[in-house]
Amino acid sequence: MPLLISTDRIKEIAELLESGMRCFYHIPTGDLEYHPDELAGFDEEPWQDSIDKVEKNYHEYISFETMDTHESFRMMETFITEIPEENIRQRFEDAISYKKPFQNFKQLLHNYPELRQRWFAFKDQQYMNWVKEQIDAYRSLHTGEEG
Repeated sequence: MPLLISTDRIKEIAELLESGMRCFYHIPTGDLEYHPDELAGFDEEPWQDSIDKVEKNYHEYISFETMDTHESFRMMETFITEIPEENIRQRFEDAISYKKPFQNFKQLLHNYPELRQRWFAFKDQQYMNWVKEQIDAYRSLHTGEEG
């Protein structure tokens, strides 16, 4: 039976990952369970039911991981390469070459409202692609299907 996850569900997973959650898609029902990706520093109690549900039937879930720092940085770099105005592109390249590249990038975006909106759309699409890649990896590993 092919694994079909709707675009709306993929978008929901992407949004949760982007907000720092770890997501688990229940294959038989299509339900989502999620909790903060880094439980250290969080009160686990509000998330305990979700954590227990997934741990009890882990084999029935697809686990979705958030992007690590390296992937997030690469996404920023890719976005910057698509900025058509050379002088603005150079400002962003410079900003991410210093300490605290994510903070520098975010602060610089505030000076370019239109570019900021393009960034959010780009980032949303990249997170959806990230989720699709994880679905494809699951399919290849567990069912022999590919994308």
